[in-house]
Amino acid sequence: MSLRRWRPRRVNTLFVGFACMLALITAMGLQVHPFTYLWVSLYTGIAVAILSISLTSRLEKSYQHEHQAALAAKQDLQRLSARLVAGQEQERQTLSRELHDQVGQALTAIKIDIARTEQGLAPNQTDLLERLRRARKGAEETLEIIRRLSMLLRPSMLDDLGLSAALSWYIKQFADSTAIRVSLNDDGSADQLPDAHKTSLYRIVQESLTNCARHSEARSVVVKLASEEGRYIVCIVDDGKGFVPTHEGRGIGLIGIEERVAEMKGDFQLSSLPGTGTKLYISIPLDGIGEIGGGEAGEALAQPT
Repeated sequence: MSLRRWRPRRVNTLFVGFACMLALITAMGLQVHPFTYLWVSLYTGIAVAILSISLTSRLEKSYQHEHQAALAAKQDLQRLSARLVAGQEQERQTLSRELHDQVGQALTAIKIDIARTEQGLAPNQTDLLERLRRARKGAEETLEIIRRLSMLLRPSMLDDLGLSAALSWYIKQFADSTAIRVSLNDDGSADQLPDAHKTSLYRIVQESLTNCARHSEARSVVVKLASEEGRYIVCIVDDGKGFVPTHEGRGIGLIGIEERVAEMKGDFQLSSLPGTGTKLYISIPLDGIGEIGGGEAGEALAQPT
């Protein structure tokens, strides 16, 4: 039910009262004395008006209560969503660090031990040397996979070098693994944004490209990031097969993008038609950016792990 539905007002009750009075006059005709019939009609109209005013007042109070409850529920959901997103980023950051530091160091130690063992063997122990080489190669490949997973979970360069460097690395990895051409047009202004914003923008581009690879059958994608007239713009366009956007048909990826954009007080637009590709347009206000960065997600991301 829409919260902007029509509500009866007290001024309408006067019309109700007079309408009832006129209806009573018409029904009674001239069967009673005109003076008596006038007073009866007047009292009837007043009674109907008072009853209507009372009913309208109760309806207005009920509407106000429902409206306030709906607004409070919406705000609670937004705060919960922000905390969930921030918690997810914290978990990714922690897992990425553990993979890089603990698992990565363990694999490096194994690789070094294998190399030392190889050096201590005699040249004629070819069979054993070949097994050790395969083991060392397997350790190196596993170490590379761990590093890639760690970067995908939470690229350290996002914290060290900024959004532009992190996106350039991710887009190169994405293009190499999917054979989709990706053009990145970035003016570098995102590096002035709060950390929470940079993380959200990175995840938005990441999720958009993932959806493109899974569903669009696109051959090329253009990603544009720039500051324009007091707003930060993210525009992602692909040449895929397109689809008909519906509110009910949104996937988890699109819902996640919308929630991140809402946390930054931005606007999200999705346009697509079958055979014409898909365009995502995101506009984020730069005014009061410090207040936005210090919100629910910003506070959670700033907490030590």
